[in-house]
Amino acid sequence: MKRKTKWKLGAAAIFVALAILLPEVVSAGWHVVHGRSVDYRGWKVTVPFEWYAMRHGDGMTVERMSRLSWEKDPVATFLPVHFTKTFPFNYEVFGGVQAKVLRGKGYAPAAVRNIQIGANGGRCWTFTSTAKGQSDQEWIDCVVPKDLTSVDYIGPTAYANEFFSVIGSIQPVTSAR
Repeated sequence: MKRKTKWKLGAAAIFVALAILLPEVVSAGWHVVHGRSVDYRGWKVTVPFEWYAMRHGDGMTVERMSRLSWEKDPVATFLPVHFTKTFPFNYEVFGGVQAKVLRGKGYAPAAVRNIQIGANGGRCWTFTSTAKGQSDQEWIDCVVPKDLTSVDYIGPTAYANEFFSVIGSIQPVTSAR
């Protein structure tokens, strides 16, 4: 075999390996640059391996790259909630509005779960896709009223537990001494 042909086959093999391992390569690169966590609005958010975080204005997304290009990436979106801390927040009203909005997007209510971020309590509503062939897709809508933060997860049911582990590991940022 000619030297040029060997070089082309070697380059093709490396390219195929990188394409197959792309989610791991992207995540590893992100973690090398940024570490294991990011700070968001005074909170330390741990980013699991195979996931990465990106800031968008006041918000932040924590995403997991899918191996297959036609699959949607699971994503958790952190956004500030815009009402005052003295606003009389009502979980039932909020959950009802979210259910109405998400029914219009093809999701049905499936579960409600209380969460804790630092010392602040919150709640998550899980909605399951009603679209044909997408019953494994979930939209999890979480709100922590005292912190004025919302977190939404959209993606496969298979990654919902990783999303809840991200929520469960959020801690206040401690200042360096």
